[in-house]
Amino acid sequence: MPVVPDTLPFQEAVADYRFLLDRGYPVTASLKLVGDRYRLDKPERMILFRGVLDSAASSQNSKRLLQNLPEGADLSIDGYNILFTIINYLRGAPVFVSTDGFVRDAGGAHGRISDEAQFLATISVITSTLAMLKPLHVEFFLDAPVSGSYRHAEQIRAAMQSSDFPSQVDVVKSADQWLIASASSILATSDSAILARAGKPVFDLARHVLESRYGAKLPVLSS
Repeated sequence: MPVVPDTLPFQEAVADYRFLLDRGYPVTASLKLVGDRYRLDKPERMILFRGVLDSAASSQNSKRLLQNLPEGADLSIDGYNILFTIINYLRGAPVFVSTDGFVRDAGGAHGRISDEAQFLATISVITSTLAMLKPLHVEFFLDAPVSGSYRHAEQIRAAMQSSDFPSQVDVVKSADQWLIASASSILATSDSAILARAGKPVFDLARHVLESRYGAKLPVLSS
């Protein structure tokens, strides 16, 4: 199972890091200061970096977080963001609920597919989950620079062929830009840069898959 430290020193590190962010201190300097003080290892520092946002950003993001996807939704999906979060959970990397309510991971494997069978199985789980959610239309965006992105797009298209709703898969230079400009009414991502710029409701598809299909009990950093 993915592990996030549940020790008093790590909890204090989270609190101190959040304290510095809330007072406007730079992320890099704050992360080094807190990481060095509590002697955090690389994964623990990554958990802080990806999972702890300042209070204002946490509140802003959480207000746009949908607890459920409305039936008949028009959904744009940050493909690799969702895929890698689920894959990293299955690999045993730390996966957690960040201070803004979105699930993120500290797997560090983004941009690399080392297990093709696991990748295909993850696509299958996502597409079957979408079928149960009954959206009106789904569009996946994949980042072209990721190795194998065009092959991955074909694999997703093949998995979506039996769906009862129309779908498309686009390989683009930057999924972030396309998602931010998307005409869809709802986005599926946990990417902080997209959340900060796209003023739309967001559904945490990765969290829904992990909890509904794998029974994941994810640690909550804000607690």
